[in-house]
Amino acid sequence: MNMDSAKKPAERLIELLAPVMEREGYAYRKSGHRFVKPFRHGKHEFSLIFDGRGGLVAVDAGFFVYFEALLKQFKAALGHPCPWAAGASLLNAGANPWKFWLFEERFARMTPQERAGIPSEEIHPQLRMEECVRFLTDAHARFAVPLFQSLQTYRQLADFYKEYLTNGCSGRCRPLAENVVYLSLFLAALLDDDLNEIAAFARGMQSVYAGHDVHKNIEKVLAYVGANDMKRLLT
Repeated sequence: MNMDSAKKPAERLIELLAPVMEREGYAYRKSGHRFVKPFRHGKHEFSLIFDGRGGLVAVDAGFFVYFEALLKQFKAALGHPCPWAAGASLLNAGANPWKFWLFEERFARMTPQERAGIPSEEIHPQLRMEECVRFLTDAHARFAVPLFQSLQTYRQLADFYKEYLTNGCSGRCRPLAENVVYLSLFLAALLDDDLNEIAAFARGMQSVYAGHDVHKNIEKVLAYVGANDMKRLLT
């Protein structure tokens, strides 16, 4: 075989996984190795993260919920994006194991020079690809699907955020704490909840962004929702 034309381990894995995910209603997007499925307010995404250091490939995954109109209003009000409304990598979701190694262990004990002449198909055999598909589909069923099913509406998302804020910003699968506050304010304006109660959760909160001030950003969001019709913009 011409090794220049041989498929990379990531390509071989995607070939096996894509039909499985497509049966679940996902479409594959090559950019970011993403599997995307629409829902009423946006999209659900299950994406793969490849690590090929030293010529040995491993893979983990992330799963994310995008309420697209909500995220659009976030950027319009604050001038910077919030990457997603809910989600996590498998590591941050508490999965154990959270990564799958596509190579046989004996190759990890070799030096790069010792592996140099060995075809990738031998280092990353088909059996490991098939086992990885089972690992990923199990992770999707155990971690991604429950989150996706639980976050279909704005009310569900608002309650998801409120639980997190009430618990002292403790819990998985949320954005940065300050972003949860800002997103919650947009949702409160939409759902006729108490905006002041949401803002109170941010008392003493410091921004992780250089040059940002949480309380000034809250003022920006409050001014924005006061000047715009959130029911029109978000529904």
